[in-house]
Amino acid sequence: MQNYGYIAVLIGTFLEGEVFLLIVGIFVKLNYLNPVLSWFTAILGALFHEVIYFFLGKWKGREFLLRNSYTRKKYRKAKKLIEKYGVFSIFIIRFMYGMRIVPMVFMGAVGYNTYKFLFFNVISLTIWAALYIYLGYLFGKAAEIFFGKAKEYYFTAAGIILLTATLTLLFFSFKNKLFNNKN
Repeated sequence: MQNYGYIAVLIGTFLEGEVFLLIVGIFVKLNYLNPVLSWFTAILGALFHEVIYFFLGKWKGREFLLRNSYTRKKYRKAKKLIEKYGVFSIFIIRFMYGMRIVPMVFMGAVGYNTYKFLFFNVISLTIWAALYIYLGYLFGKAAEIFFGKAKEYYFTAAGIILLTATLTLLFFSFKNKLFNNKN
């Protein structure tokens, strides 16, 4: 964990985000990961993910978002938020589960200012990463009270939670894409 933990945090926040950060918080509680390095690495992983989608939006955004009913629905939701709240929509979207990709592509597609996007996105990611790592830390603290000193089960429990969350997310993601893909 000491050698590859931060690489895992970088990849995990690039690919998923919230659930992964909860697990990171547990490992911070167990002193397997440094909280500041985990926080910084989480910000970098998520920022890299969102910058890619922002520039994808600048390149082919509208075409990408309007190609199926699932992304069209997310597009309309993101458009309403961005039109209503402007730059503050970045903060709102950050805490809406399942809205990581579409708003970033949308902001790129409508020509949102790159520097403004980066500035406010880094601020929102800073808050987001700290909050989810802290929630995971609290969950780890509760698990420690519940399980007592049975630390050898933490990795197993964290693995089961991560696997269950990932499979659930994949199930609902593929279910929506399979049943709502009407062109």
